Amino acid sequence: MSKVLIVGPDSSTIKLYQAAIAFQGLETISASSASETLEMIKHNPRLILLDISTPDLKEVNLVDEIKSRIDGRIPLIIIADMKHNHDVSQHSIEGVCEYLSKSETSVGDVIKKVREVIDEKK
Repeated sequence: MSKVLIVGPDSSTIKLYQAAIAFQGLETISASSASETLEMIKHNPRLILLDISTPDLKEVNLVDEIKSRIDGRIPLIIIADMKHNHDVSQHSIEGVCEYLSKSETSVGDVIKKVREVIDEKK
């Protein structure tokens, strides 16, 4: 079964994504900090769904650290508040698989994108 790593600061949002992704027949694991995220990568998820407002993200430069550990093997979808355009352009340059705006994207849209990316990786 395909496993999706969900990373975010808000446990209720993580639970919402977990339920929606599980409904798609996918397994989920989650993390709410940079250190937990790096630990969970060891479980070899097929995809990482990352909310860039996760605590301590900037301190460890989490996106760079994830990319160095997964070496392009695992797609990365970033969910961001588009008010932080600097973060958006910085991560886009780093080659993130997909970039979704929190304010313009529904949970259904996120799940649809997760499904598309997982299906592309088959």
